[in-house]
Amino acid sequence: MTLSKRGDYVMRSAISLARAFEAPTPRKIREVVADTEVPRTFAPQILVDLVRAGLATSKAGRDGGYRLSRDPSQITVLEVIEAGEGPLRAERCALGEGPCRWDAVCPMHETWSQATVAIRDLLARTSLADLAARDAAIEAGEYIAPADSHRAHPVTVAISDAVHIELPVADVDTALARLAPHVESLVRAGIDAANERRRPKGDRDGRTGVAVEVTMAPVKSTGSSDGKSSSYMLAWRILEDGDGPSFEAELSASALDTERTELQVQGTWRHSNQARLGANELEGGARRTLRQFLRRLAWTLEEPGDPRKSMAGSRRRTNR
Repeated sequence: MTLSKRGDYVMRSAISLARAFEAPTPRKIREVVADTEVPRTFAPQILVDLVRAGLATSKAGRDGGYRLSRDPSQITVLEVIEAGEGPLRAERCALGEGPCRWDAVCPMHETWSQATVAIRDLLARTSLADLAARDAAIEAGEYIAPADSHRAHPVTVAISDAVHIELPVADVDTALARLAPHVESLVRAGIDAANERRRPKGDRDGRTGVAVEVTMAPVKSTGSSDGKSSSYMLAWRILEDGDGPSFEAELSASALDTERTELQVQGTWRHSNQARLGANELEGGARRTLRQFLRRLAWTLEEPGDPRKSMAGSRRRTNR
């Protein structure tokens, strides 16, 4: 079980506020962003989740900011998670694809329900203050790693790239909204292409078929009349043994002129140093992957018709 990207950001932000609870002034958004590496574009919405759940308060103005509504020792981890994820309960059948129904109880139902109750109980017994203290100890190098820990400190690289698309920004905006739920195959193709140069010459005709989790969700819309379009939270994680690389970014579009649009991605690439690769090699691979993904995204958006159908055309171009 893992948190969604939104739940991840909410938890990081809550820990940041907990560590600053005794500070005389509220935390500014820029301070939370610096603490947590939550993308600046998403931070206001993430903090609003905590306010909406009654876990934090906000104050406008020069002396304003965000702070927890009560002592972190009185806030449970369960409350924070549910502020970002919604109620923590099984919504789907453990063995089926549909919702859990009493008219078709599966043999895993009772076990899965008990496991969910146990997780909720543990999270409800763990306070936000506990996590804040643990976070401070890790930062100070004083935390003793648990016996089952196998994760090494990740290598983090800030990367950005942009492509120009021969379409008006309003058309790009519409196409992105339709394509967002289906972008996983473009990410996989970009990863494949980025890795092509590292394969032996005799093994360059194959495809890795890499498994990847992808999120591309709109976070704001300012309209296209002023030269801007929707902004998206773009995140992916490569699934492999150990800690696979992950990428968190903002994808946005802006008009270059009435017929052309710039599509830009700015974000952070993380990779476990268990990969035994040098920082330069990791950064190079990250930049190649982003470049290949953006090229395929541009090709797909420029194809006439439904961009979901034109993804096949993008793949054909890739194989030329």
